[in-house]
Amino acid sequence: MTSSVIPRMALCLTALVAADRLSAQSSTLSARRAVAQAAPDTSAPLIRRTEYGVPHITASNFRGVGMGLGYAMSEDYGERVLRVLLRNKGWMGRIFGADSVGGDWNALLAMQRVRETYHLLDADTRAVYEGFADGVNRWIRANRAALPTWAEPVFTGHDVAAGDIGQANVAAAQRLVLRRLRSDSLSSTPSGAREEPAYSEDGSNAWALAPSRTTSGRAILLRNPHLSWTAGYWEAHVTVPGKIDFYGDFRIGGPFGVIAGFNRDLGWATTNNATDLDEVYALDVDPADSLRYLFDGVSQPMRAESLTVWVRGAAGLESRTRTQWSTPLGPVVHRTPGTIYVVRAGPAGEYRGGQQFLAMMRARSLREWKAALAMRARATSNLTYADRAGNIFTIWMASLPSIPHAATGDSLFTRARTSNDIWTRLLPLDSLPQFLNPRGGYVHNENDPPHFGNLRAVLDTTRFPANVERGSFDLRSQLAVQLIGGSDKLSLNDVMRRKHSYRMLLADRVKPDLLRALRADSATPALATVASLLRRWDNTVSPESRGSTLFETWWRLYAAAARDSAFAEPWRWAQLATTPRGLGRPDLVRSSMLAAIDSMQARWGAVDVAWGEVHRVRRGAVDVPVGGCSGALGCFRVLGYERAPDGKLAANTGDGWVLAVEFGPTRPRAYSVLAYGQSDNPTSPHHADQAELFARGQYKPVWFTEAEIRVHTQRSYRPE
Repeated sequence: MTSSVIPRMALCLTALVAADRLSAQSSTLSARRAVAQAAPDTSAPLIRRTEYGVPHITASNFRGVGMGLGYAMSEDYGERVLRVLLRNKGWMGRIFGADSVGGDWNALLAMQRVRETYHLLDADTRAVYEGFADGVNRWIRANRAALPTWAEPVFTGHDVAAGDIGQANVAAAQRLVLRRLRSDSLSSTPSGAREEPAYSEDGSNAWALAPSRTTSGRAILLRNPHLSWTAGYWEAHVTVPGKIDFYGDFRIGGPFGVIAGFNRDLGWATTNNATDLDEVYALDVDPADSLRYLFDGVSQPMRAESLTVWVRGAAGLESRTRTQWSTPLGPVVHRTPGTIYVVRAGPAGEYRGGQQFLAMMRARSLREWKAALAMRARATSNLTYADRAGNIFTIWMASLPSIPHAATGDSLFTRARTSNDIWTRLLPLDSLPQFLNPRGGYVHNENDPPHFGNLRAVLDTTRFPANVERGSFDLRSQLAVQLIGGSDKLSLNDVMRRKHSYRMLLADRVKPDLLRALRADSATPALATVASLLRRWDNTVSPESRGSTLFETWWRLYAAAARDSAFAEPWRWAQLATTPRGLGRPDLVRSSMLAAIDSMQARWGAVDVAWGEVHRVRRGAVDVPVGGCSGALGCFRVLGYERAPDGKLAANTGDGWVLAVEFGPTRPRAYSVLAYGQSDNPTSPHHADQAELFARGQYKPVWFTEAEIRVHTQRSYRPE
């Protein structure tokens, strides 16, 4: 790595953009303000905020859509939007110093790809990118006095598009290689007791019900991501008359982040999937030249590229340069005297992610929507779909390499000496696991492997390559199928109510064995007391339930002690919807329950404390009880918590945005709730105005038609 320093005076001139560019922008801004004083900018989109702050953006073209999204998103998330764009631009070190420079190298590579491909995007996609940058810049200009000095209106469509560039995960591949090479030293694991299991609540739920399964005879879609409550889901409605009319969730920092929603004709939901999108290959070094490798019997040179970023320091801007080594097969992640390791990734270099999303948003039929998917520009996610025509569909999407060798997963690399040893194409779209209008009238996904999307037509795993996701059918997913029901006809209200079910399936599976073990030790008064409490408990985590907090505390202690023997019957294919069940180590019940009693008494002063006394939604001035638990415990209403200073558990992850939509003959009918509100600004009226609604398991109506929006508009304006 090399470096040089620009004096402090130059820092003022170059920290954000070249002086001539700033001068031009300043002149343009002055001219715009002069025009604005004479007449409003009617070319700008109209933003109408309805209850709960949802922006409905109407524009005459796609640049206006992007502008409205950039401006309104910045109003709600402010500096967070700017930081995303600075990361895309590769300016984090330039603005915030050496501690922030780490991602700038990859950002340079993404920006190079943008420059190579931006002109290849369709005009509407480019217009959205450019409009988004313009909207953010307009917001910065309108709020300069309240923003930090580093916030300048310097963003371009390229900066926005850079966030949608696919890249190989070089760091992960490097860790894989180093871990493998050091496997001898890592082969043994230190002994000792495990900590209590830590549950991850990252994931999502999605259902699509066919007309045969609904009381209205119309398809219904349920969308329910549950990530950290800092994930930045944000609702918006965008319209260009005659071209797009879409309502959905957007992720902070761009117009085409992880996004799902609906138009008049169709909608879709996303759930995370576990994909193996890249392969690490080991290439033989040419013995005659350590900077070359042997492939297909020919000595090939590695490519060296110098990447330079700028870092803010005490003396000014300092340049730092790295050399990035690569091959036509992929970037180099590690080298030894005899081997060069490269990673070859399915999504690498893909630049059309935004274009695909826009096509999906505009699609009018399943055929058009699948044609958008066929671009294969979105690297991952299960997609669950429903439409006005009555179709339901789900597909396990992945930019999945069609590999000519054994699947390596995340622990091995493959020796490659010829082109026959490496993958050269993606698995075709129609070869990915999918269900279209299956028997039973439903499809679902709760981050399962794709084979379980409909239990009346479970997919044979042997039909798919070994690098397609495999695994068990977890408790949360099993409860989802029970909630969908075998042949029940559900209304939209039924779907909304069942989404917020408080049931904990784990309790159904193990409580009988737990009570038997406690009865066997009934001479201990404390155990007899909790046995009576647990018998009365209804196996839910509703806010008022008593016994649930004790059970969850006990299970964590028991599972940590029992380890892989926690269940009497672990999950297995032959009973995929009824296992796991029973207690594999009833001998541990006494000690773990006594420890749970001690913990409950110490923390809450009682063993029968209600779930909602302990578990809270706290947002702004809202502090209310809430029901919901870990998906690992078999809850469909998934919530994770962090311990607050007063000892209570405050929801901070899990269910965040919930959408339920029914596709009527002329218009969709929908309801949603965004637990952490439309804005992360604590002073905003829309920071916490949905928190209590969510805690009660309720929804707000989604306003979609022009007549509804006019009636419910609380603020109407155009970007300045």
